[in-house]
Amino acid sequence: MDEVSRYLHRLKIKQEEPTLNYLQRLIQHHLSLIPYETFSKFHYYIEDKKDVPDFSEFIANLEQRGWGGTCYSLNINFARLLEKLGYACQMVRVTPGHAAIMVTVGDRNYYVDVGYGSPIIRPIELASKQRHVLHGFGEEIIFTRINEHHYLLERRSNGKTFVTKQITWLPLTEEELEEDVSASYKDEEDNVTMRRISAVRFYGNECYFLRDDVLKVMNYRDIREYRYRNKEQWMQAVAQAFHVDEISMKESLDFLDQRGISLFKKLRDE
Repeated sequence: MDEVSRYLHRLKIKQEEPTLNYLQRLIQHHLSLIPYETFSKFHYYIEDKKDVPDFSEFIANLEQRGWGGTCYSLNINFARLLEKLGYACQMVRVTPGHAAIMVTVGDRNYYVDVGYGSPIIRPIELASKQRHVLHGFGEEIIFTRINEHHYLLERRSNGKTFVTKQITWLPLTEEELEEDVSASYKDEEDNVTMRRISAVRFYGNECYFLRDDVLKVMNYRDIREYRYRNKEQWMQAVAQAFHVDEISMKESLDFLDQRGISLFKKLRDE
């Protein structure tokens, strides 16, 4: 089985012609079956691989370890898949600290983002109107036009904005994002990505959201929150929700512990 077929097999979807409808279904399957997660981020740092894994490595780790990645790994490799499926794709910078995909279908450009850990479940034609609003799992994702090449991206919950980013709607190559990718691996206190364990997966009508020792399971009716004080119970719950391997979970806990962040009281005594 070739690499495209293996990726699509993981997505549980067959290859089709590169239409807008197929793109939307690819996005939905991706958000359901491939997690946003930082376990791989810590591993790549430890192995001194501070860049985006190539297509082959991304697929192998997806199959063997259950990894997806953070925004750069997820969106760049999804763009590589889309190109192999016949779509025209380029990257776009989203500041601070993010990148998404510009996908051209026919004569229209669409914003695609499977690496934000949020329910952006369809392609967004930014230029089609002044404001786009998506709803999902207790939050709103709002795209607002600033000018031809810039859009405001907001995430709101209970009427309050908790993340604001700016999309620069100009096409970039992978190479033009290399400095951004390198900066995302900075082993510094103010780089929160490298100081906490995060994972997000949307499956059916539920969203699984992990932040360190807390797992939230959200649907359109309620939110269930589970806080773990025992490493073994935490690992079992995380494996069940995100299907990542045990070694990478332990590796991430050790990485944080070495930086003075211990999620479990017993961790230092084990």
